[in-house]
Order: sequence, then C-alpha cells, then structure tokens
Amino acid sequence: MSSTSSSLPTLDKLGTVPPQDLDADSVGHAWIREFSASVAARDVDNLVLRLLYAEPWWRDLFALTWDIRTFQGREKIRTFLHDRLAETLFSSVQFLKATFQTPYPDLAWILVQFSFETAVGLGRGDARLVYCSDGYWRAVTVYTNLEGLKGHPERTGVHRDFNPDHGNWTARREEERSFSDKDPEVLIIGGGQSGLEAAARLNTLGVSNLVVERNSRIGDSWRTRYESLSLHGPIWQNPLPYLPFPPSWPIFIPAAKFANWLEFYADTLDINVWTSTSATRVVRDEKENKWVVSLRCDGLSERIMRVDHVVLAAGYPFKWTKFPGEADFGGEIIYSFDFRSAKDLVGKKVVVIGACASAHDAASDCADRGIDVTMYQRSSTFVMSIDKGMMRTSAASEWEAAPTEDVDRNKHSLPVHFVKHLARRSAELIRADDSEMLEGLRAAGYRTNEGEENTGPYFHLLRGGGYYLDRGACQQIIDGNIKVKSGGEIERYTSTGIRFSDGSELDADVVIIATGFDDVRVLIRDLAGAAVAAKVPPLWHLNDEGEITTVYRDLEAVPNMWTILGNLAYCRFFSKHVALQIKAKQEGVFGSRYSALSTEDATAA
Repeated sequence: MSSTSSSLPTLDKLGTVPPQDLDADSVGHAWIREFSASVAARDVDNLVLRLLYAEPWWRDLFALTWDIRTFQGREKIRTFLHDRLAETLFSSVQFLKATFQTPYPDLAWILVQFSFETAVGLGRGDARLVYCSDGYWRAVTVYTNLEGLKGHPERTGVHRDFNPDHGNWTARREEERSFSDKDPEVLIIGGGQSGLEAAARLNTLGVSNLVVERNSRIGDSWRTRYESLSLHGPIWQNPLPYLPFPPSWPIFIPAAKFANWLEFYADTLDINVWTSTSATRVVRDEKENKWVVSLRCDGLSERIMRVDHVVLAAGYPFKWTKFPGEADFGGEIIYSFDFRSAKDLVGKKVVVIGACASAHDAASDCADRGIDVTMYQRSSTFVMSIDKGMMRTSAASEWEAAPTEDVDRNKHSLPVHFVKHLARRSAELIRADDSEMLEGLRAAGYRTNEGEENTGPYFHLLRGGGYYLDRGACQQIIDGNIKVKSGGEIERYTSTGIRFSDGSELDADVVIIATGFDDVRVLIRDLAGAAVAAKVPPLWHLNDEGEITTVYRDLEAVPNMWTILGNLAYCRFFSKHVALQIKAKQEGVFGSRYSALSTEDATAA
C-alpha cells in the first residue's frame, strides 16, 4: 500500500462511533496488556492482525532500528517486527497514560502512552487507537522512540554530581576546556544552536566534546545578521535542552537577544567552546578508526586532533548565486548574508532577488524607509500570516500545556505521510483565515501556492524553504510599497540594472540577492574532500517513507560523521538521538541499523 492510497480513519470510514460511556484508561490498559503479551511471546501475527487497524503505521526513532523509519501497512510492519522484535529484545511494555482525543468532528482516537525496554535502551511510545466496527479498539499508528541507554542515564536530576567542588571549579573548567593533554572524543564543528545542543546532550552522557566556532563570539551567526531579524517561530517551540527561556520574553525573540542567550547557554551548561577557530581539514584514519581534524585557532596557530566522531553543525552554507554580466553592472550587489540594514540605501533604487524570509525582510526594511524597492519572485511562494496561521500550526495552548519533551514526543510520533492528511485540513482553515491577504497579494502580481500536495505550510516548514511567514511585508506589497516582478528568468546584468528573458528590464542602483542556502555537502567537500562528499546522499530530502534522509545519523560509507540540521525544534529533539547513538558507539552497545525495506536513497523532493 503506497502513501498516496492511505487516508484518515474517519468515523464514516470506520462505520461506527466511540461509545458514549468511554473509559479511555480502561481501553488503554486492556490494549497495552495484549500488546505487551504479544511482544513478549513474539506473536507477530496477533499483534498485526488483532491489535493494528487495517491501514496501520509504525514509526520508529532509533529504538528498534537505530534509524528513522516508518513502516506503512500490515505486511511491512509484519516483516519489520519479525526481523527486529527478537534481535532488539523489545520488552517490558508498561502503560503510562490514555487520553481520548477528537482532532476533528469526524476523527476520534485514544492516545495511549507507554514505556518499554530493549536489550540496551529505554524507550517511550504512543499508540492511537480507533474504534472499529466489530467493537474492538485497534492502533492506527504506533510510535517507538529511544529515550536513553541502560546503565548510562543523563546526568540530570537525581543523577547529578553529588560531590562538593571544594573551590577549584574555575581551574578545572579551564583545564577541561583547553584539552591540553588529550583530545576530545567528539569534535563539533559549529557553535550555533545545533552544535551547542549536541554538546549539552553529550555532556550529560559523559562524552567529552569540543565545539569549534569560527566567529569571535558564540551567537555571532545571529548577532551579525540584518538588524530587523527575529526568530520566525514562536518562543514556546524554540527552547534549547535543559534551559527554558524566561517566561517574560517576547513571543518572537530578536536575533541579537537570542545570540546573547546562546552565549549564556554555553557558559551556564559548561560547554567547551573554542571561538575564532575553524576546522580546515578532516581526514579519516581507517586503521585507527579516527577522524584527524586540522584546526586553525585565532587565524594563526594550528592544532591537530584525533577524535572518534565529527559532528557537522555549521548549518546550511549560504548560496552565492551569480548571474551573467556582473562586471557590467554599475551599481552595488549585496548578498543577504552581508545585508545589515537599508538605512544606507535611502534614495536608491533597490531590486531584491528572492521571495522567501530574508528577501521579504530586506524588502520590508527598504519600504519602511521609503526606498523604491522591487522584489523579483522567481517561483511561487507559500505565504501564511503569523498572527493567525502560525498560531494554528503552533498554538501556545498546545506547547505550554505540557513539558516541552512531551510535546516533542507527540509531534514526532506521527509519520509524515499520515500528518499530511491532517495538514490538508489545517491548510483549508489557514487559507480561509488569510483569504483577504492572499487575494491582495495576487492582485499585486505576487504568486502564491497552497503548499506541496495542498498541505499548506507543512512540507515547507519540514523542508525549511519556499515559504514566508508574514511579518508585515505582505501589506507593503498589497499597498504597492514593495513592487513585484514575477515571471521571466534573469538573463543578465546590464550597466543600469537587470534584463530578463521576456525582454523586460529593471533599473537598479542596488541588487540584494536572497536566494537561500546551498547543499550541505559543499561543507563536507570543503572539509573532507570530494571523494568523501560523493559518498553522502542528499541531505534533508524526504524518502518514500516520508523520512528525512542522512541527517541525525552517520553513514556506513562515512562512519562516525554526523550532521545536525533543521530549525530549533528539530535540533532540540534529534540532538538527543545523535548523542545517544554516539554514546552507544563509545560504550560498544550500538546495534545494527535496520536496512530491510529501506528506501534511504529514494527521494520525493
């Protein structure tokens, strides 16, 4: 059964409605008892045929597969369980909680939460039970997630260090940070949020690590961006592990404020960081199973480190898009990477190439200052309001009603291709909310779309591109303060502006190029060489299981090199999985990645 043939288990499709006198706890307990018994007896047939709905899904995050996998349909799940139940020693399934939920009037299920163990791990899981026409509750989705390693708890809470310091903390921290007499087990390249989160996770697991950051201060990757920048996601979905934001902070955190928070975070959590330090070369020593990393410190001295693991956390490289005729252009070309403010552009004609977040922010800054600005839109953009649309997709009531860890588990418990059915419904509501704005944009010549497969923001947010969350630029477009050029490819620069393939031209004194980011494999190529980069499949593509390829795990062809990408919420959640995998390898308890039914190289980008 392909993902395109699946559908939601609506009440109409089920042919029944849940009982009025429903006791969710009793139903959940009963289902877990039979599920646990089937797991213990390795009775895959009973588990699949009796306990799972006719069109079931099972998503596993590193617990049973040491990978990110989704299995759709009874036959694929049956094969997966036959292959992995005994090998992983999946066992000790315990009921935690059951909640009756009605996401939509025609959709109802009981969310059952449970814990479990494997041979080496501790896990948490979910099952969503729907009421079938024979009066039996069956799981439409099952989720298993690796939460920890047996015998290696995170050093938090009751597992914190109990020994008094006796006044030598400062000297000890400096010695730890210097790595003067030994190399770390893990070198993390990049001191942004993803690198710091990985380091914080590894610290709690007792894995020595060092973060190297090319900038002079932690947070400069945000601090040096354009002045009007703030986080585009609301504060409640963006906290870093172990240290929540102050409750008085604004919903959308200014970039400079967040930069300072990252610096504070690194200091508060005792993260070992070398600033003004760049990794210049990474070479694999196959004989010793080590990565040999060349570091340039303060632009002068060099240090060679031999480490077990390298974590690439430098984010996406900026895309330095070029067009023919640059030398002929008599004006100024500014890349959004270098753009700070439009205050020096007053009185000039500006063309912004691009139509996503950075492009809108730059154009909006220009419009606010009365600058003649035109946005060139190369392809249609998904646009959504923040005050209405974003609050539908990331409501404060959802995130702030439970610990962040619980919300993260719930968000990631549903397979991507299952969620897209829900996303289409949400997208309809968002379009209705934003209808006046969208009509105004189209009237101004701005091209919008309804999201991939009509899912609204879902795939765009998942992929991290092709969208704009409106922060005021849309009204400026509608009012004509930001003009729009849409259609025709850029042919070349002229002495006075840009010429397009349709014969039209735009005069410009300044061109701001905001065309997004490049392939992360560019970084791998620059560090480890073209031969290593060639072994790495595309990063952050979706395979036909709906799972993100390559990121958050290493590859057989490039062992112990890890990549962490994504927004704050994704990096927060998956940084724990990266740390657990590294710890498992260091302790010799890492299992085998499950390759059967794998579609790692298949992309549906």
